Amino acid sequence: MKLSFILMLICFQLSAQKYGIAVGLRIGDARYGLSVKQRILPRFSAEAITDLESDAYNFAVIPKYHLPITGQGFNLFFGAGIHVGGLKEYGSTYGYDLMGGIEWKIPAVPLVISADIKPAYHINHKDWFEFPATVSIHYAITRETKAKRKKDRIKRKRRKERRDRREERREKRQEWWDDFRNN
Repeated sequence: MKLSFILMLICFQLSAQKYGIAVGLRIGDARYGLSVKQRILPRFSAEAITDLESDAYNFAVIPKYHLPITGQGFNLFFGAGIHVGGLKEYGSTYGYDLMGGIEWKIPAVPLVISADIKPAYHINHKDWFEFPATVSIHYAITRETKAKRKKDRIKRKRRKERRDRREERREKRQEWWDDFRNN
């Protein structure tokens, strides 16, 4: 657990998404907490979550994969991670988490709103399985700069040009092969 958390901290870097770091509140049925999101790569992020309930608390670290959907700033995400915590009657607990949801980075405002479902498998807990849903509101602390967006556009354009050149070479090889077989 400690090793994976340390490795995730080492891997943190800003990326090509609309925000780099976001901090916010999580609100669900009979639970609340704090969350910190960090973009690692263009489609990957990690989230550190604290959940507080009347008789329990837990801390989870969940790496997530983001899939852009219609419009700028809309993402589907899913991930898997681990959690540790405590329960009033059982003492310390730990377990595994899955997470899936949708998020929206509001244009021109540094806010990210998300809704997620985080099924959790607990060890040494009165409920061995939970399926909580939460809504989160995050404040984007670091945002992508115009220079970064321009640099990323240039990178995408170069990648597309390389793909086009590879495709042309494949077509020429295929033509040569077809001519060779026909003669």
